[in-house]
Amino acid sequence: MKIINKLRHNPLIIQSALSIIARFTGVALNFAVAILISRQLSLGNAGVIFLLMTFVSGVALMSRFGLDQLIVKEVASAPEDQHGFKTSYLKNTHELVFALSLVFVGIWVLLSPYAQQAFFDGAIDLHHLMWASLCVVFFNFITVNSFYLKGIRQSSLSVLTQNALPAITFLILIAVAWQYFVSGTGHIVLYIVSLVAAGALSFLFVKSHLSSKENNGDIAPKFHKLFIKSLPLAPISFFSFMMLWADTVMVGYFLSNEKVALYSVAAKISYISLFFLGALDATIYPRLLAIYNHKPEKLWSFFWQATGLVIAVLVAVTGIMYLLSDYLLLAFRPEYVAASSALGLLLLAQLLRAASLTFSFMFIAREKVRFLNISLTIAMVVNLVANIFMIPRYGIEGAAIATLLANATLVAFVIIMFYQQKLLSRPKQSEAASYDS
Repeated sequence: MKIINKLRHNPLIIQSALSIIARFTGVALNFAVAILISRQLSLGNAGVIFLLMTFVSGVALMSRFGLDQLIVKEVASAPEDQHGFKTSYLKNTHELVFALSLVFVGIWVLLSPYAQQAFFDGAIDLHHLMWASLCVVFFNFITVNSFYLKGIRQSSLSVLTQNALPAITFLILIAVAWQYFVSGTGHIVLYIVSLVAAGALSFLFVKSHLSSKENNGDIAPKFHKLFIKSLPLAPISFFSFMMLWADTVMVGYFLSNEKVALYSVAAKISYISLFFLGALDATIYPRLLAIYNHKPEKLWSFFWQATGLVIAVLVAVTGIMYLLSDYLLLAFRPEYVAASSALGLLLLAQLLRAASLTFSFMFIAREKVRFLNISLTIAMVVNLVANIFMIPRYGIEGAAIATLLANATLVAFVIIMFYQQKLLSRPKQSEAASYDS
């Protein structure tokens, strides 16, 4: 009973549970979207829109140059009473991410004719592909607002903003324009409009912070300094994209749109575990930064408590999902059961990735990001090389094997460098109790 009472009153457990509930809501809504797409559209058309979603999220992620990681780090590390600093940080980040997004929109438009043929096999209209570039801007606004909320420890709202809001706007538009969705290229247009709407609506969640009149924002870095400060964190964002999404892009390059649909569904199901991981991230990361900066004597116990929580949750989620994998694929359509083997490999790969979460946080907290970047670079190279050799030979299972190899490499190097750099030291005096504040 004492253990149960401690768990019930442990803020880490409570906040993690709330974040997981919020994340699960987002998962359910995103799956509703994916199931509608897979059941109402042909395999080819489903593959096109899944690949377009991958391009939008990937290009948006790269265009942020680590600004999402930076705003969480800086806002979570700031003292509780520095509201003006946090607000000005958000405003300055909005301005910079908008400018960077426009640059990548231009690059997208210029490369659209090539991408249309090389990745989409000409199955998407060129003008639709060009208009989709605008999604990069609004996807970035959603992400920045969500990460700011994470930084101020509104983890549940952060999760809902990032994961649930885009799905809600898409589902509403599908319901309103059902006939348009199932005919022609209506699904592409509705996706673009829904993401623009979600980006605009995300500002409602940070409106009270943007309207703050506190005037200590002069200490927040401006445009140029903010960009320079974000650069060390940029590789984390870039390599995260390559590790998570490059497989789908390369399947689109080497295989047909139908195979993209199969692999995308398997990947989306495997990402359920990452949604849970993201919920834990939203709870653990800002708390770890606050403890590191203000209560270092509690860091040891908090770190290992958080690590144990992550591993326990992800092992349970992965096991349940593996047992239900065929039923989950059937929910999309019987044809998608062909991706069963790929899904099993991807579930194992995501479990390995989860093992490095808290270790990675310590590289950022101690400002030794370059060692984390080295690990990510090595894993990314393994991923790309493995994809090039595996996909033509083994199809979508080859892409899943590449992800498994890359994640295993990442975990190994992150943990080795964690201990090599001595990022965590046991306190000189044993703590009387585990973290409970």
